[in-house]
Amino acid sequence: MRGRLKFGITGSVPGESTDNLIKQTAQYERGGFDTVWFPDHVVFMAKTITPEVWSVITAASTKTKRIEMGTIGDAHRMHPAIFAHRLATVDHISNGRIFVCVGYGEKMNLDPYGIKWDKPLKRVVESVKIMRALWRGEAVEFDGEFYRLSGAELRIKPWSEKGIPVYIAATAPRALRIAGEYGDGWVTNAMPAKLFAEKSKVVEEGVKARWQSPDQLEKCIYIFVSLARNEDEAYKSLEPIKHALIWPELLNEAGYNVEIADEYRGLQYTKIMPNDPGMLGKFREMGAKYYSREIVLDFVIAGSKQDVIRRMEEYVRAGVDHFILRDFSPDRKKSFRVLTKEVLPYFRASG
Repeated sequence: MRGRLKFGITGSVPGESTDNLIKQTAQYERGGFDTVWFPDHVVFMAKTITPEVWSVITAASTKTKRIEMGTIGDAHRMHPAIFAHRLATVDHISNGRIFVCVGYGEKMNLDPYGIKWDKPLKRVVESVKIMRALWRGEAVEFDGEFYRLSGAELRIKPWSEKGIPVYIAATAPRALRIAGEYGDGWVTNAMPAKLFAEKSKVVEEGVKARWQSPDQLEKCIYIFVSLARNEDEAYKSLEPIKHALIWPELLNEAGYNVEIADEYRGLQYTKIMPNDPGMLGKFREMGAKYYSREIVLDFVIAGSKQDVIRRMEEYVRAGVDHFILRDFSPDRKKSFRVLTKEVLPYFRASG
């Protein structure tokens, strides 16, 4: 969506209390961020407090006035009619400041609870269709593969006529086309700017099935940032967690001739089980063995303020409309100050 560049930041989930998350959201608003994105998980790999984030968003909306809030989650854990009802209600509480992103899903949030996630893309499409139909305020008839509705309705619409933006998370080709065809926006995970530009073209194929111009879709990247005095210092805070920063299936697409051994096959973040220490060990081992410093720095935004600005400019040229920043800087108070006082104003002055 060509226009004003948007800046989002992720909420500190897991690990922060609900009270701190609400205070953080207000701080993000004061800092000038446009959006805050909460990962919608039941659990994470880190065994620490993980609250239900729509409850946090509801509370945070009463302590803020401008910032938009939403989640990155899946379409499997809640019936779309119930989810649509919840979202419309929170939209009223926030005066029209919420959005939602749905995607493929993650094993850790589904398998232990007996929740099916077969045919995830079809589930996403059906869920999005049902929610939008219900938000129109009419009785809905729907006969799908997973959901069936007969005379179903909601008696609360979204707060404004613009509705509730629905983003679709996608990386693989079929999912990218679905994001373009059904999403108000597309969210993808960390990758080099050149690869983002290539995947954007696939998204645009789906957009053309719905809109005349591909610029009507908002293109977002969820990307890790480490801001420090220089690249060496910034990389030090990323090196211990590099196994979680990169999706291995993107390495060859990004131009890296990395042949991952069979013993590490299937160790994508979406399939990791936090209660399986053997799997977690292999996941970390894979990152240490295959993800070089060069690769990590190509998949993230890291370095000095000048480095961060230069890298962001690369992504803007590649078509990014909306940055969703996950901050892993060595000094996060300092990085927040530099981002809000210098980096964001730089782009807004030049835009």
